[in-house]
Amino acid sequence: MKTGCSAIVMVVDDQEANVRTVGGLLVRAGFDVVPCFSGQEALDRMAAGLPDLVLLDMRMPVMDGFQVLERLQADEATRQLPVIFLTADHERESLVRAFASGAVDYVTKPFVPGELLARVRTHCELKLSRDRQQQLARERQESLELIAHDLRNHFTNVMFASELLAAGGLADQQRERLAASIRSSADAGLLFLQAVLDQAAGEVQGLALEPLPASQVFQDAVDVMAVQAAAKGMRFELDLDPRLLVRGQRDAVGHVLQNLISNAIKYAPGGSVVTLSAQAHDNNARLRVLDMGPGVSDLEQASLFQRFVTLSSQPTGGETATGLGLALAKQKSRALGGDLWYEHRAGGGACFTLELPRVP
Repeated sequence: MKTGCSAIVMVVDDQEANVRTVGGLLVRAGFDVVPCFSGQEALDRMAAGLPDLVLLDMRMPVMDGFQVLERLQADEATRQLPVIFLTADHERESLVRAFASGAVDYVTKPFVPGELLARVRTHCELKLSRDRQQQLARERQESLELIAHDLRNHFTNVMFASELLAAGGLADQQRERLAASIRSSADAGLLFLQAVLDQAAGEVQGLALEPLPASQVFQDAVDVMAVQAAAKGMRFELDLDPRLLVRGQRDAVGHVLQNLISNAIKYAPGGSVVTLSAQAHDNNARLRVLDMGPGVSDLEQASLFQRFVTLSSQPTGGETATGLGLALAKQKSRALGGDLWYEHRAGGGACFTLELPRVP
């Protein structure tokens, strides 16, 4: 059945007593029922929302079950909708015609309640399983398109800067900026690729935790991002407790911090200061990255850590945003026994806090 709700079954029969009997049986079994007393009413109600299955009387006046099914089969939106015929007709010819028309099953009247429920439940589960598979396929395709788009941007930046370097005739300062751009694009591309691979492999599970000096893992992350910060004239201000130990996994903690620092560099104005803080807080340690950028609006905070969500704020240096980094950072933080959240920075800007268990 659907997560959080029952499957929806439309019962179509011109006899009110039949609809009431079948509908009552289905409701008691946990299904949501949409009663319809003619084929046209069923088609009209489907325009407002599709059920998960249709129980369709074969013999009805004006528009019989075969005509209804023909209309459903002709519409792309309803072609895959499972239809079970309810019929008093035992003739082989009619049943063969029912399957040839697109029905997935039939139940004869008078029906056995257990048999009817079993057939409805089976075809609802098959339909909902197919829906989930189709949704997963759509999400996978969207993910591949986004991954290809972001990696293409990184490679394009590297190729453009390389071509300018190869052309020659540049001053030392220009060459240094181009080299820094190549390094920054390569670092960002590798960081994104590693995030994608981590997600695919589920490597956030079962991490071996160890005591780590908070100041050292922060400094390692700063060293990786130093070229990217220098290219925008930005500097780091460190407020790190040298005695503070956190419980974590070095690569996982480093990846989260690199992502937070990379975002601070990306969205804060050039020449500004990024403040990094690591302090004890009760039994935990709070590692903070504070920037002087635009911050995150109250409206966007609700979706901040969802996959492939990009913010309305634009990177100040034309960098690309994947919409994947923060979602994976949040996932890793919780796998480490901690958490990650956002707050407005006092005086303006963003403050991201990675909280991890503290080693006494």
